[in-house]
Amino acid sequence: MSTTLMIKSGKKPIINGQHFVLMAAFFYGLNPFFAQILFKEGFSAEMVSLYRFVLPALFFTFFLRTPQANWSEAFRTLLLGLASGVSVFGYFHALDTLPAATAILIYYTYPVFSVLIGWAVFKRTPTQNAWVAAALIAIAASLTVRPETLSADLLLSVVGCFSAPLMVATQVQYLSNPRRPIPTMNRMAWITSGHIIVLLPIAIWSEPVQVLPVSLTAALSILGIALLAAAIPQILFMLGAPRSSVDKNALMGSLELVVALLTGAVLSGENIDRLEMTAMLLIVLALFIKQVENKPAAQAIATNT
Repeated sequence: MSTTLMIKSGKKPIINGQHFVLMAAFFYGLNPFFAQILFKEGFSAEMVSLYRFVLPALFFTFFLRTPQANWSEAFRTLLLGLASGVSVFGYFHALDTLPAATAILIYYTYPVFSVLIGWAVFKRTPTQNAWVAAALIAIAASLTVRPETLSADLLLSVVGCFSAPLMVATQVQYLSNPRRPIPTMNRMAWITSGHIIVLLPIAIWSEPVQVLPVSLTAALSILGIALLAAAIPQILFMLGAPRSSVDKNALMGSLELVVALLTGAVLSGENIDRLEMTAMLLIVLALFIKQVENKPAAQAIATNT
């Protein structure tokens, strides 16, 4: 079956594309946790952004070789990587300068942008449920983004942070239905190369005070942000996205918000106030709306297999 990866128990599919996207969202949600540890260890946003991708890029270098017929798709993927690298730096810079909850909530508005970009750019008409779920996520974000707490000198950080959800939304839309399919590892090689091409010069230009970890905590956090929060979820998403619907991919990714806020509260000792709890509940409700909408289709797939 082309749209479902199955571990068979009789004829019922256990793992499909949606599950891969959901697992990717969980791991992606660990990014703020590892980033904030590295900030406390003395690393700049430039170095944290670079470390997030440098280890995956070294590994995926072995998969850069691309047949000539796929060069155009490799180039498009490289461009996605370049733009993504800039947006990730904007997000980590915001995490280092803005209140953490504000930066996290701005980033996780990307399902809203995904619906809008899919409609306006990719000519994909969202369902009524997609609009409702996106509206719930926008409301959730507005509950914890408090403009009155931001000074005028932080405006650039806010603008840079908004570049991240715009880029993630574009990636979700394109990778859910790429112009030409290429092997996942090959695509990962080109997209991570794009990250390094843009982030390495930024890191060198910033002349960071600290380049290498000086504690075990810092070393483990570098491995965590590179593997658990970058390489593994990227592979999971690229495996799952083409096997699931575009709107569902974007909205399932909103689980990252819940993971990001909970890891901050449980592992970093940050407080989650009433508005942030309400925001998480709205996100879960948005996910539930998409589950209900897609349930009959999933049942039909299971029946036909």
